[in-house]
Amino acid sequence: MSSRRVVGGVALLVTALAGCAANSTDPGEAGKTAVRIQSEPTMIPYVNPAGVHGLRTEMISGFSRSPHMYVSYPVLADAPALNQRLRSDLNAAAKAYAARTVSKDKFPAPEYNVDWQLTAISPDVVGVRLRTGEYGGVRWANSTKTLWYDRSANRVYSSGQLINDLDLLAALVKQHVRRDPSVDPDAVLPNPQLFDSIAFNSRGDLVVEFDDYQVAPGSMGRVAAAIPKSEAEALLTPFGLRAREAVETMEHGAAPEIADPPLAGNPGGTGGGTAGGPQVQPRTKVNCAVAKCVALTFNDGPGHGTNRLLNALGTTRATFFIIGSAAAAQPDLVRRIHDRGHLVANHTWSHRDLTTLPENRVYEQLSRTQSIIKEITGADSRLVRAPYGAIDPDVVAVAKELGLSLIREDVDPDEWQDKDAATIADQVVRSVKRGSIVLLHDLRPTTVEAVPKIIRELTYQGYTLVTVPELYPQGKMVAGQTYDSGGVARVSLNGQPLP
Repeated sequence: MSSRRVVGGVALLVTALAGCAANSTDPGEAGKTAVRIQSEPTMIPYVNPAGVHGLRTEMISGFSRSPHMYVSYPVLADAPALNQRLRSDLNAAAKAYAARTVSKDKFPAPEYNVDWQLTAISPDVVGVRLRTGEYGGVRWANSTKTLWYDRSANRVYSSGQLINDLDLLAALVKQHVRRDPSVDPDAVLPNPQLFDSIAFNSRGDLVVEFDDYQVAPGSMGRVAAAIPKSEAEALLTPFGLRAREAVETMEHGAAPEIADPPLAGNPGGTGGGTAGGPQVQPRTKVNCAVAKCVALTFNDGPGHGTNRLLNALGTTRATFFIIGSAAAAQPDLVRRIHDRGHLVANHTWSHRDLTTLPENRVYEQLSRTQSIIKEITGADSRLVRAPYGAIDPDVVAVAKELGLSLIREDVDPDEWQDKDAATIADQVVRSVKRGSIVLLHDLRPTTVEAVPKIIRELTYQGYTLVTVPELYPQGKMVAGQTYDSGGVARVSLNGQPLP
């Protein structure tokens, strides 16, 4: 580990209530150096999603190129009301953000990012913690919201509905916050919107999380208070008691919220993947100096469209730039991509604009995804595509350190503009040239529908479809360098040709 990594890890430590909690302040992030403090009362355990039967992930990406937006949430096969609530709440929030955000000509662009964790899974109760970050060009504002699901009643509860007396809860929290002079106890009010993220630690203590700027300056980072189990007992509704029991009875050893990502090598996980379908057969290496080669690439998976896409590709090879957090939740699906002969590459852990992050966070976004790809497929990724194509010197330096080449594209049909499958296919076929790298997304149904026509038309025109490294002589690519296509010179960040 380089010296800057150690410094970056220490910088992640932030002060929280109820005993100096160490936690990450960014959505979708995990702490690194010196944060495994198992006794910290505000730490929330979470469930490894790879072992949850019938779980898949859904994404809401930008309604247009601006603002930058990526929203992820879990879908459970046996939780219809929870699925509907998550879908409706997150779609409404994303649309509201897009409507109120003006991003034209702004750099860096405003960004909206939501990811999730499971705070409980039992035959009786499910807990889902949503972490939202908004970037307005200067700083991130982070918030959390936790929903609880009663399986037997098919009913979703907000966090405030776990509590039978918000006035008493507010009074108890005030007692805790008075210990920290940076927190304003008068800001702690019996408001359900203030208490919208309530969970439990592994001992059964009640953990209340506050959004940035609600009760303290944003520089405080994560602000949370832990109410001891004995004090919180009288606060909980009957369902609140069941939710607490679900957390207390989770398997010990579940990773805490700020720990390293869960291992995904779960032989019994169901992740959404299936093993069937045509297998890509080994073939003689393609010499793209002679053949007319094109690389199809797919961003943002794995997700609900990935299996259909794999079937649509048939024996055609492609390159999949995956989201690490989605891969951790659906390892079987990633394994199927790899086993079908496709190349699995890095698209960060939670689809953050890397140019808005400090260098240690860039490292974490890329290295966590590298680890999960290796854990699932057994192979090292050598390629990364930065979300939104956003690259700066820090991103280049970290990519080089991790042995990653940076991939862009020269053909982008802009699927976000509600284009139908025929329009997407026609635009791709018209735009490609020898050595093109085509940017597509496996989460959009119209894109999946367009793939057979793209393959058919390009093959008819004499193109050979390959993975990205096959575009280059002997597959040799330089770590830390940016590649736009196989038909043009490699370029550095400032656009100058490399020697």
